[in-house]
Amino acid sequence: MKKILLLQAVLLLTCLTLFAQSDRVLVLKDRNIVVKNFTVGNYINFEFSNSQWITGYISRIKADSIDVKQFALQPTLTVWGTKDFDTIKLGTLILGINEIKAFAKESSQYTSVFNNGAFLQTGGAGYVVLNIANSIIRKDPVFDSSNLPKIGAGIGAWILGKIQAKRNPNYRPIGKRYSVAII
Repeated sequence: MKKILLLQAVLLLTCLTLFAQSDRVLVLKDRNIVVKNFTVGNYINFEFSNSQWITGYISRIKADSIDVKQFALQPTLTVWGTKDFDTIKLGTLILGINEIKAFAKESSQYTSVFNNGAFLQTGGAGYVVLNIANSIIRKDPVFDSSNLPKIGAGIGAWILGKIQAKRNPNYRPIGKRYSVAII
């Protein structure tokens, strides 16, 4: 009788430990507010400390590191000459959370041409090119004292677009604003 109860207790404990979920969660924070969390089995796309972008699924989360089953999409040609993608498994990568340099933004996240600086860059460069082309067509001096402020305004708009693009990248860099933690 004691052996049967002992066997049942051992089987119960084994089943409980087999189906227990991991209690650790990898968290991306924006000024200490959780933006995204990752658990075992979640897809993750981030920049490694050597500036390589890593894509894969989380297989394990430890106290200070994560295991990522890495894969890559390799473009291939089909029999009919069309482009297709093939999945290549690259193995498991074990890395510390302090080696994560940045997280990619989700593809569903809207990026406006006004937010990423493309509008100002295109407008400023276009204005400078159009101004120079019109000056050449009219046979006016390009760098005349009345034309220099106009060219400077176009260059200034282009520089503002570059600054705006640098301030709003399409990824989330870990540093002042974003941080990573394992809870």
